[in-house]
Amino acid sequence: MVSRREALELCEKIEGLYRQHEEWRGTKCINLIPSENVMSSNARALLSSDFAHRYTSRENYYRGTRFMDEVEQLATELAKKVFRAKFTDIRPLSGHLCDLAMCLLYAKRGDKVLSVSPRDGGYPGLSESGVGGILGLKNRYFPFVKRRMNIDAEKAIEYVERERPVLTFFGASFFLFPHPVRKISRTLDTVTVYDGSHVLGLLSGGAFQSPLEEGCDVLIGSTHKSFFGPQGGIIVTNDDRIAETLENRLHPGIVDNIHWNRVLALAVALVEMLRFGKEYATQVVRNSKALATGLSDLNVNVCCRDVGFTESHQVLLRYPRTTSIRFAENLEKAGLIVDAGGRLGTSEMTRRGMKETEMQTVAQLIAEAMKNPENVQERVEKLAKEFVGAKYCL
Repeated sequence: MVSRREALELCEKIEGLYRQHEEWRGTKCINLIPSENVMSSNARALLSSDFAHRYTSRENYYRGTRFMDEVEQLATELAKKVFRAKFTDIRPLSGHLCDLAMCLLYAKRGDKVLSVSPRDGGYPGLSESGVGGILGLKNRYFPFVKRRMNIDAEKAIEYVERERPVLTFFGASFFLFPHPVRKISRTLDTVTVYDGSHVLGLLSGGAFQSPLEEGCDVLIGSTHKSFFGPQGGIIVTNDDRIAETLENRLHPGIVDNIHWNRVLALAVALVEMLRFGKEYATQVVRNSKALATGLSDLNVNVCCRDVGFTESHQVLLRYPRTTSIRFAENLEKAGLIVDAGGRLGTSEMTRRGMKETEMQTVAQLIAEAMKNPENVQERVEKLAKEFVGAKYCL
């Protein structure tokens, strides 16, 4: 037990760290992490609502849920409109839980599951070190062409016919170009899932590809990367049998309490995406191309130059992992926030209002910061302060 004074001091420390983070990440940094974004003030405010304390259930076990039930229905209908689909489920708490759900529902121990290898930029959470290993699945991986950062469609068709996976995942963590879903899915006698966690905001804005129309049974994803909602997950399908399975089996084994403050904020983000999705997603891709071109022109080693660098929110730099870690550390000293995988993302700075001209400036700052981060810190902070808050919102 701590004294009142000690408790107050601890709370002051916690609040102080919060304020420091808000100022640093919100006004002094340029965030280029592709798995992050920023919510509108309207959406963000709802995360601290009374909904954060509450439970509900579809079996009416809990009472006092009339408004929460209405919010769930509204958010579900909005998601159907955004993704142009018959069925959506907003209960999963993350994109990873969506992956887990599909594996639990459609594969059993010893079954083959096909995806992009982590060595080729695929999601490690599906691999032997993640869900695959935990559930005793046999992970199989698409033939891949690294110089194009994409699945080799012709070899994949032959591989699928030979291996016969029961579950196939398109999508990746390093995701520059649309996957050849239409070409491959015609040959698959399997449940096909498109993990759009990284590109969900581009899909909803019609700026990348249309997985369900191209042959996938299910679209899953995270709602906080290129999609600018709260952290969470979503499942989308037009298949009635899959929809029925999800409706009946997600709860209580995979998802229980779905964090209703998250659903409130997601509903607002879905409205914003309905209103501004196409404009936002198109600008994200334009910004990625501008950033990649600017970096390449400054002799930074950008992947996939011969195929146009990127069609997504990501730009990939080609460096050994040890070099990428030093690269990320140096950029952080300058106020340029990136991950250690060599990926740069344009989603958040697009949401904050940057366009192609600013991306050219960011490219210049990155190139200089790679050598002398201290020399550009002041310029980074000055630019960041011009783009505070969120655009593409009401």
